[in-house]
Amino acid sequence: MRFEKHLFTVFLVFSCIKVSVLQNDLKCDDINTQKLCVDQDLCDSCLESHICCNYCYDKSYTGRRCNTKNQLLKSSCNETMIEFNQKSRVITQKDKPFTTKGEIVQIKPQNVLVQLKKGVPTNVSFTYKLAENYPLDLYYLGDLSMSMKPSMKIFASLGQHLPGNLTKLTKHYKLAFGSFGDKPAMPFYYTDEESTRNPCSKVMDTCAPGYSFRHHLNFTAKTEDFLDVVSSSKVTANVDDLDGALDALLQVLACNETINFSPLSRKIILLPTDSLLHSAGDGILAGAVRKPDLKCLLDQNGEYTKSLINDYPALDQIEFALRKNKVNIIFAVKTLSKMHYYLNMTRDTLKGYAFVGELQEDATNIVDLITKGYYNFAQTVSFMMNTTEQEYIDVKFFADCSNLGIYNETSICYGLDNREVNFKVQLTAKHIPEHTQRDTLYVEEKNINEKLTVNVEYVSSCQCSNYKDDGNKFCGHGTYRCGRCYCQEGWSGSNCSENCENFDFRSCRSYETDPPSKICFENGDCKCGHCECELPYSGKYCQYECPFKRIGPELIICGGPSKGYCHNGICMCQDGFAGEDCTCSESESECSFDGAVLCNEQGECKCNKCNCNQGYTGKYCEKNTQKQKNIICEAYNKDVQNFLTRNDSSSDNANLDIIDESSKNELSCGYPTDHKNHDLL
Repeated sequence: MRFEKHLFTVFLVFSCIKVSVLQNDLKCDDINTQKLCVDQDLCDSCLESHICCNYCYDKSYTGRRCNTKNQLLKSSCNETMIEFNQKSRVITQKDKPFTTKGEIVQIKPQNVLVQLKKGVPTNVSFTYKLAENYPLDLYYLGDLSMSMKPSMKIFASLGQHLPGNLTKLTKHYKLAFGSFGDKPAMPFYYTDEESTRNPCSKVMDTCAPGYSFRHHLNFTAKTEDFLDVVSSSKVTANVDDLDGALDALLQVLACNETINFSPLSRKIILLPTDSLLHSAGDGILAGAVRKPDLKCLLDQNGEYTKSLINDYPALDQIEFALRKNKVNIIFAVKTLSKMHYYLNMTRDTLKGYAFVGELQEDATNIVDLITKGYYNFAQTVSFMMNTTEQEYIDVKFFADCSNLGIYNETSICYGLDNREVNFKVQLTAKHIPEHTQRDTLYVEEKNINEKLTVNVEYVSSCQCSNYKDDGNKFCGHGTYRCGRCYCQEGWSGSNCSENCENFDFRSCRSYETDPPSKICFENGDCKCGHCECELPYSGKYCQYECPFKRIGPELIICGGPSKGYCHNGICMCQDGFAGEDCTCSESESECSFDGAVLCNEQGECKCNKCNCNQGYTGKYCEKNTQKQKNIICEAYNKDVQNFLTRNDSSSDNANLDIIDESSKNELSCGYPTDHKNHDLL
């Protein structure tokens, strides 16, 4: 066999094919391209059919309005009245350099204009760089239940250790403090008179009356103020082994303006605890049945006022509030047996927003947990784009996390330092919206307020549609738009002068047959003396049936506009396609593994697919069914093994071409088959 052992051959061949296709698209005077253009009647369908098709809206023009630029000019269309087709393109509107002082910039560019064409994937490139000394807001949410009392001295001394350690993370940090217990009602607290004054009376101790959540200190850069407030706080005592941390979390998130979170900062809540959490539904035991919403309900003393009315929040409410406010949580869990609860919660519901670490019995490692949690969030970058209101736009993210020039389909990179990381967001308009010609979208970082503004214009819609003539001077009983008349009901003709009320059905019959044909050959409707054909029929009298394939409810005529068009019932195929319905690709790219040998010389390449000789099977006829050997695996086994073992599969797998789904079982060499090949132009 003449297989050459180069793993990147297929990648390069595919890249060359893609470039070649783009160059062929620019051959606008190709006869097939012209035919595709002239078959379009409306301006929008003209521009959407092919990049080479342009539309003449010159009122005095009498030729085919949709054609290539050269053909329109040759036919005497006024060049100033041609709606020229535009490619999708990206225009940078704001591109400030990366900065770490003043107005910190971590993403560039900051603002782009995308002129988007229907069905054409368009890549917007952007770069992210982690800024040094990015501001940090650290909110210490203390579990002040009686079981945490031994750790309070350590927490109170945080102010002595924190400044030096936080300065290693960033020079710009602020601290705030709040604490929680549980809903002050049975069965979470004893409610007899003595226990209400002193919940610890039953264990012969003294502690503060019960409360749900209390905010003590707004964000401040003064560590000594933070230390004083934490040192003076007192524990309380609830009854069960669960606490009201979710009540407290929801209020911290809902009251972000009251608490004074900075809009441009990394926001982290530190929650040390040795308990599990009450959640939605538990509040009914205390008569608190109303579902909480994301409203700040703190009184002037910073105390949560609706704890005995509102139920505990659900975890998905907490996740929503974290996502909305771009806040992260560090769970410092003192009891190892309860770590799994928090780990599962983080993995299942709070993924990407929470970090869980084990708090030692004496709590002396709390500063280390803050450092680990901070780097867990800061060294991960994750982007998203909300297109809920733009369902007609498909969004994909690609990232070059390893800075090797290889983009994988992902929106997340891990282990960042201060190097630049390149991303692409790919936008594809599935259709052009009727309600607007412009949208503003945002590429947002998941955990901090960094974003790229993407202004989208839809270039496939015709600007000439904005110019209308309702004076009836040219169109009579109709409206002029984009070079043609749109007639009122009951009128027809090029200038809407034909009264359809008295039209003759005979004009919809063909008299070339004996006897004359039925109206529109029963393949369409006769309207104003003209046949309007149903798919897949065409012709003046709907007398021709075009070759088609049915995909779901849709009829695909001649393989679709990119492959061919129908003329008098016969498919006229575009370059590179053949067959009765133009679905046979003349390319041979899918018949060769290495770009040289077709079908392993054991089959014939037809319609870009190998038809194997007897005794051979597989996508490339690479498997001998008698010897049960796989030729590609034998030829590439060592190289594939070396490639997979020396490269990180999360970033470098873009150069591996994997056989399609139908051949995976036949072509399994014992390696993972979840790699994807992404070639971005």
